[in-house]
Amino acid sequence: MKYRWIALALFPLVVVAHADVKVDFVNPEKFSDIRDNTGFTNKAVLKDIEAYLVTQFGKRMPGKEVHISVTDVNLAGEIEPVGGMAQWLRVMRTVTSPSMELTYEIRDGDKVVQQGTAKLRDIDYQNSFNSMSSSDPLRYEKHMMDRWMDREFGRAVAAGSPEGR
Repeated sequence: MKYRWIALALFPLVVVAHADVKVDFVNPEKFSDIRDNTGFTNKAVLKDIEAYLVTQFGKRMPGKEVHISVTDVNLAGEIEPVGGMAQWLRVMRTVTSPSMELTYEIRDGDKVVQQGTAKLRDIDYQNSFNSMSSSDPLRYEKHMMDRWMDREFGRAVAAGSPEGR
């Protein structure tokens, strides 16, 4: 009984290591498509993408420093006038797939573990299984980023070893 209380007392001291993730958006005014449903540029979309990348890399790369520079974003669908009152909506079609271009660098202390450039695109975004909520306006982009992170990094980079890639 005494040992259980000691274990419970030490429980709050357990610290989960998270990555130090920095996301930059390079010339966002030139991005292909970050418009909202009214057709105007929506910088909040970039904040949502940044928060998602920080969270996901934080989980996948504990103890690492990650720097991501996003150079282009093209959201799934296109903003088009719909109906007699010309209400603007994001219309999804097979030819309007989401895409993103970025560069990244992952460090473990002073050592560069991995770096590269990525051009993400999910051509089959409407037909692939997507576990994101249907109410999430960035569900297709998040799914695309998740698939890329799974393919590119897996567990090998998080463990700091080059095996298993």
